Amino acid sequence: MENKTSAFKEYFSPILVLVIICFVTTLLLAFTYGVTNPIIQKNAAERASEARKELLAEADDFTVSDFDDVADNDSSIFDYEAGKVYVQDCYVANNGTGAVMTVVTNSYGGALTMMVGINADGEITGVKVMSHADTPGVGTKAHEGKHLDQYIGLSELGSDQIKSDPTVNHVTGASISSTAVHKGVYCALELFKAMGGVK
Repeated sequence: MENKTSAFKEYFSPILVLVIICFVTTLLLAFTYGVTNPIIQKNAAERASEARKELLAEADDFTVSDFDDVADNDSSIFDYEAGKVYVQDCYVANNGTGAVMTVVTNSYGGALTMMVGINADGEITGVKVMSHADTPGVGTKAHEGKHLDQYIGLSELGSDQIKSDPTVNHVTGASISSTAVHKGVYCALELFKAMGGVK
């Protein structure tokens, strides 16, 4: 009997303790996620709203646009290069001054999310990188105002490849990140044209 008790203590007791620890940890993580996730989502929505107002200052307010009908006609805009670049959402200004699109593109560190503002004349009013995993101080040079500001006022890009587009310059040493931003802007412009601008 003592052998059975000692065997239980030796083999099963540690397993039972680990199972209980894992169960309690999972419950605590689920509770923490349940509490923090709504706050994170709210903060992200507020940040996105502020960015839209910054990129299209003339807009009074925005309404999300359903561009499924455009996607049906030209799916390449939304699955550009097999999903490496795609429009996540499009918000149109209620007063008809333009639209702001959120584009996800594939950069050096992985997914890069950016917003592109386009006015009613089809001209870019601003570009803002919202999230990325690029190398700080190297790839992030392509996310800075000096590089992004060169897109302001453009309504056409010469190419979806930044190195062969004479309208803009890429950042030396950050060509992959520069290309990612450029493809995102190109994708946003193509969607805006496919939508027929703002109505």
